[in-house]
Amino acid sequence: MMIQLELGPEFQRTVSGLTSMGRAVLGACSAGLGKAVKFAAGNVIENYLSGQALKRRTGQLAREVDGWMAAELEGVVGVPETSTVSTYKWLLGEEEKTIVPRNAKFLTIPIGENLTGAGVPRFTSPRQVPDGFFVSTKGRLLFGTKRGKRGKFRPLFTLVKSVFVQGTGALADGVLESQDQMTDIIQEEIDKVL
Repeated sequence: MMIQLELGPEFQRTVSGLTSMGRAVLGACSAGLGKAVKFAAGNVIENYLSGQALKRRTGQLAREVDGWMAAELEGVVGVPETSTVSTYKWLLGEEEKTIVPRNAKFLTIPIGENLTGAGVPRFTSPRQVPDGFFVSTKGRLLFGTKRGKRGKFRPLFTLVKSVFVQGTGALADGVLESQDQMTDIIQEEIDKVL
């Protein structure tokens, strides 16, 4: 997805009319755009990478969102290609995926007491749980433990054939929300030169 801030036909006429000053205005636009994309990236991180749409657990995706200049008048807000979170950066867009197991019959989804307060699993696989067992209830396959002979069953994993995951659109929403402030940042840099 590409969001463009166009400077308009008046900008091109103004720059060509200023001749020697035109290059300085272009440089100011580029510098302003560099600051503006950093601002937009900050807005995405602060307002769209936590809450209902995306629940932040480790913060790795938020640390990788950035704004940078790709060319003189071309800024980018997103996650770099060589990022450590490149496998799930698609969550910032509108993409939809169905996740299926590769080498097993089921996906194991951590639930219940297996999750910390932040949502990070204590055990990543049922194989790590000592004395665990499978239970089938109402068409759901669960894996968990029981403490003592009369203890209550504590589910740790639910096993499913596939999971449908929809992207949040957080990147586009955050950048579009920042559009007015980005324009103001660019205008401030141009005003300094003029």
